Amino acid sequence: MVDIAPPWVVDSPLSTRFPVYTRANAGEVTPSVATPLFWSQIGGPPAEQVWKRVLADFGAFDLDEFRDDAIDIQGMLHGYVYLNLSNLRVFGARMPGASPELMDRTYLGERSDVPPYEPHPDDAKPEYTERILATVNRVFATEHRGDLVELAAETERSRAARPDYTTLSDADLVALQRERMQQYKPFLYAHLMLVYEGSLVTGLLETTLAPLGDPTLVARVLTGLGNIASAAPSAALWRLSRLVTGSPALTAAFDAGLDGVLDRIAALDEPAAAEFRAGWDQFLHDFGSRSAMEWEAMPQTWETHPQIPLGLLERMRLQPDDRDPEAQSRRLAAEREALTADLRAQLADQPEAVGSLDLALRLSGVFMPARELSKSNLIRVLHEARLPMRALAQRYVAADLLQRPEDITMLREDELDAFVADPASTVPTIRERWEWHAALSEREPPYIVMAGEVPPVTSWPLRSEPNVAPARSGDALTGLPACPGVATGRARIISDPADARDLEPGEILVAPMTDPGWTPLFTSAEAVVVDIGSTMSHAAIVSRELGIPCVLGVQHASVRIPNGALLTVDGTAGIVTVH
Repeated sequence: MVDIAPPWVVDSPLSTRFPVYTRANAGEVTPSVATPLFWSQIGGPPAEQVWKRVLADFGAFDLDEFRDDAIDIQGMLHGYVYLNLSNLRVFGARMPGASPELMDRTYLGERSDVPPYEPHPDDAKPEYTERILATVNRVFATEHRGDLVELAAETERSRAARPDYTTLSDADLVALQRERMQQYKPFLYAHLMLVYEGSLVTGLLETTLAPLGDPTLVARVLTGLGNIASAAPSAALWRLSRLVTGSPALTAAFDAGLDGVLDRIAALDEPAAAEFRAGWDQFLHDFGSRSAMEWEAMPQTWETHPQIPLGLLERMRLQPDDRDPEAQSRRLAAEREALTADLRAQLADQPEAVGSLDLALRLSGVFMPARELSKSNLIRVLHEARLPMRALAQRYVAADLLQRPEDITMLREDELDAFVADPASTVPTIRERWEWHAALSEREPPYIVMAGEVPPVTSWPLRSEPNVAPARSGDALTGLPACPGVATGRARIISDPADARDLEPGEILVAPMTDPGWTPLFTSAEAVVVDIGSTMSHAAIVSRELGIPCVLGVQHASVRIPNGALLTVDGTAGIVTVH
């Protein structure tokens, strides 16, 4: 029986200057126990260095406010990643027009278990406000983000330069991984900076529309923006699905089951099959880096585990033609244009408000697509950095030293050299850490923790015994409205996009979390309900692009809602009604 009481292999002491931490947002990105390789190679200290520099360059902090060799913006507690809420509150205190309470609502929604903000003498100082205003002026003057297009071209060059891993030694693979992780840092910087810059744009939009008294307006004017990188895989898969539905031979190949479907299609001698094969190869080239849990050290990407996108395609081919995501996006764009014309009419006697609205809408068209492109660029470069580790691990699986490639993720980055020198000696350590990892995974981490007041991990509730009441007929579960619209259908609880084949046409996807690796499944769902997430999460942005009613931040939805229950999802009001 493993003892889970000690700190996990890569745990770090919590900050006393910024003492409040939350699983909000962090739980969406890293829902399970973090592996040592992820935290030491991708998250943790490597990301912290970049993140601190972003906050300083944005103007919200000085670098000397953070501990030099410690984690302050993030948190790692018994393997679970946390986001520092105190840090966000200080950001809100220093941001003109914002507040700590606004940051709470943005990231947490309305919750009763959040400790009140306690001001620190250094929180609000005029010099930070002046620096942030300089950033605001820079952002509001932005016309385009061509720099991200160039970064996208760099990811393509990196993909094209992928070597033949079989020709590299074990030490060469480790060195290549480290080299590519250095190349990854500018992409991380660009993405993190865009997260903060994008918050300025949405803040302007919310401030401009608030006097109209309709809380649904922000989500509605952000629908159908077009050119959303994280929605592109859905459109590409849809085109492939229409090839299948338009070809009896391709349909028969899929009807025979997903196992061996690509081999059956390869054996077909007809134009539709050749077009499908070319389209599938291009899909994996363009989007093979995507996956669920995209930040982990060795996720099941679409390139390494193609059965996952094949399962998404299998669900998509059953949808009628009117679910075409590109057609939906055009419809939503037309609705958005009509709505914005109406808003301008309502504000016609307020020229300043009309000017603010036009500025916010223009900037939304720049920064929302830019934010998603920055994430796609980041993940594509990260994918190229992780593949050498998978190649290395597969060698040791073939040599019967490791049971599966993922075993290597139980090592820290600084343990890789010793592993290559003497892999057999690390096998017991890997086995012990997997047992520890499994035991921690059985626990539900607290949503909010404070430095010095963390409950013992042995007291954390077991996931198998959730302390929540099942939803009953008539219950109305509230969350954050992410995409407007109303839909009714049966609930389908899915915890992993690999289980896509369980989702039937007309059903409502209910999930504990989603990230871009899930989003092609949205096209096959009548609506989407997620336990966690914010109105600016990737799930929200993609659902608005696809026109799928979506409610995020519905606490314990995937546990409380029975599989098969009849639901009505109101993505405009943020309410899920159980019938």
